[in-house]
Amino acid sequence: MSEVTPLSRSLFQVSVVVAVIALLAAVLLNSLSYVQEKAERTMVEATVLNMEKGLQIEIQTREIRGQSATIGDLVGANPVNWLASPPKGYAGVCKKTKAPGEWCFDETTREIAYRPRLEASLEFREPGRRDLRWRVGSAQEIAGGPAGDSVVVGGIRVFSTTSFVWH
Repeated sequence: MSEVTPLSRSLFQVSVVVAVIALLAAVLLNSLSYVQEKAERTMVEATVLNMEKGLQIEIQTREIRGQSATIGDLVGANPVNWLASPPKGYAGVCKKTKAPGEWCFDETTREIAYRPRLEASLEFREPGRRDLRWRVGSAQEIAGGPAGDSVVVGGIRVFSTTSFVWH
């Protein structure tokens, strides 16, 4: 029979403490990741909401100035132009590859795009999709009707062109 020495008891106690600390660190890191994803989601939603509010202000400004005929020109415009300052990570016109956390305006599709930094709680409904996109469009365009440049039916708003859901 082997005896339990103070040294072996001490080593066992240290190994138990190390295991408990490792378990707590894993739980803390998981919680931190969750909080970071929620913060990114909140930032994205707030930025898009600010773009919508900026669009509303631009429409109202044009109506007040008697420029209602030019409101249709806002379809496909870059909504960052109506913000007091661009969102953090705004790179201007989109390049072929976007870094995580980067906003940009795609001049080809006339969409504002955001590449998420964290995607564990984000589900893209389209295979291969890696970024979130929004477009300034008319209600007719949103409903799937033909989008005419000269006629805007039902107003203009910022709408998502990417099918996704946050969990």
